[in-house]
Amino acid sequence: MSKYSNVILSFIFVLVLINLMLTGYILMKQTVQTNIVNDSVESLDSSIAQAWGKKVTEMYNQQDHQGLYALFNEKAKVKISHHQLESQLKKLFHLFGEIEQSAFISAENIGEKGGELYYKLLFNIRVKDPSKRLATLTISIVSKSEKVSLYGIRINANYPLD
Repeated sequence: MSKYSNVILSFIFVLVLINLMLTGYILMKQTVQTNIVNDSVESLDSSIAQAWGKKVTEMYNQQDHQGLYALFNEKAKVKISHHQLESQLKKLFHLFGEIEQSAFISAENIGEKGGELYYKLLFNIRVKDPSKRLATLTISIVSKSEKVSLYGIRINANYPLD
């Protein structure tokens, strides 16, 4: 090899080393920033989620639309009136019947807006009437400064594939 080839190869080798060091530095910095972001997002305690599931289930079974509506966040009350909630609860109760048992599955942080954290709580539920399908209960809640309020409720049927 010529002298020029050795110089060029040495120069390329130094550039590759610099590139590797910079890439490693950037990767480490991104990992640290990701951990900081994940740590700053509050997680929801499962006991809070289970308490909300129990509260909503009991009010649903009692058809306590007034008590349930009182739990709603002010922003949610703009989207649904008390009369609409009452009507929807009656329809759901007619379709599914009374909830016999519920099991908490997960709590997912679905976003933050204006200092409020929004969570989606998922529950498997079993209704008393065996002819009805198994279902899932999804409860959306809003947390702001240690105050938690209801944002939405949804019951979906689970249909077997057979």
